[in-house]
Amino acid sequence: MEKYLKFIFSFLLACIISGCVTKNYENDKSTPVVQNESTNNDIALTRISLGLGYLNIGNTSQAKLNLEKAKRFAPKLVQVHTAFAHYYDTVGEPEQAISAYEKALSLSSNDSDTLNNYGVFLCKQGRYQEAEKKILKAIAQPSYILVSQSYENLALCQLKADKFAKAELYLDKAISHSPSRASSLLHMVRLQYAKSDLKTAHLYLKRYEKATRRFSASALALAFKVFTKQRNNQTAKNYATMLVKMFPNSYEARQYLLNGLQEIEADQLAQKYQSSNTTKSLAKKSKKRTVKLSPNRTGKTDTLAVKKQTAKKIAIDKPTRTKVETIKPTSKPTKQPSDSEKIAIQKAGVEQDDSEQTMVTLPIHIVAAGDSLFSISKKYNIHMKAIERWNGLSRGKVLKIGDVIYLANPKEIAKS
Repeated sequence: MEKYLKFIFSFLLACIISGCVTKNYENDKSTPVVQNESTNNDIALTRISLGLGYLNIGNTSQAKLNLEKAKRFAPKLVQVHTAFAHYYDTVGEPEQAISAYEKALSLSSNDSDTLNNYGVFLCKQGRYQEAEKKILKAIAQPSYILVSQSYENLALCQLKADKFAKAELYLDKAISHSPSRASSLLHMVRLQYAKSDLKTAHLYLKRYEKATRRFSASALALAFKVFTKQRNNQTAKNYATMLVKMFPNSYEARQYLLNGLQEIEADQLAQKYQSSNTTKSLAKKSKKRTVKLSPNRTGKTDTLAVKKQTAKKIAIDKPTRTKVETIKPTSKPTKQPSDSEKIAIQKAGVEQDDSEQTMVTLPIHIVAAGDSLFSISKKYNIHMKAIERWNGLSRGKVLKIGDVIYLANPKEIAKS
């Protein structure tokens, strides 16, 4: 009897202990898997880790299988849906990614990690204003600790949107929250280089070198360009030597050996910055005045008036600091055009006629030592693509001293 009571007691104790245990079936439905409901979230998190691991190595089928299992264990866990959002983003399904992010926010509207990740995703989709709102909301959460990283994300998003002033503001905030954050410091070096503020770029480069423990090929290439622009050739050469020795197989090292790092990513950013400023300046200008020609009393067009109006029109349109060569054939003996002027006339397809007075005004630039398409476009504040189109040049064209570069469309000048 005593043994029988002990058995009943043991049975009841087992039932009490197993009161929070449920049975699930995985793969083989005939084999039950016993688990505790309190550990469902932990199991789901493990499945999420496995799924993201598979996703990182490109095994999308196993990645989704594990994420589906995580969802089965914890359908209301925010991390499940943010993991699905990352999966859909990776496989190129943006609409499903948005649905997953929205589902995650419906479960926890102030989850900082979800807001930050959603903002980064929206930035990739070109939805910059929405992205900015999401990331700023993440930063505003009192418990959020990755503030510096989120400000950096905001800055990079603003750079994509060509909002350079905002990008600098957010990078400055990122550095204020984490003064030794190497990536933010390096991005600031790139931005200051793009703005041609080489002194500030140099200062941030020093801070970056103090903060980082490891150099990268892109950082060494950027340092090389900063010191080259400052005409500190010896220091630039030292960085180039480090680049070639430390990263001999890198793209930057190969480009240095091939063309002396003629253009790096920061140079492309500089072109965007220049183009953005040019667009803003053009937007501020008032509409151009139109010139109407009226016949004189004899019914013929006044030749002198045409000359004055044409000269006035070209004077308005010519670029700042543009060297203008003016050729005026007349019946009186005049000084013969220079060789560069003759080349400019021939290339533009303008014929000289001694019987009639002709005025041709074509803004040009004569290539000197150290000139490049980029430096010429920067000097005259003209987009480099326009210079290439007007002169029939390609991006890799090597300029020669004495070459004539048009600073306006020669065909349009010839018609005027």
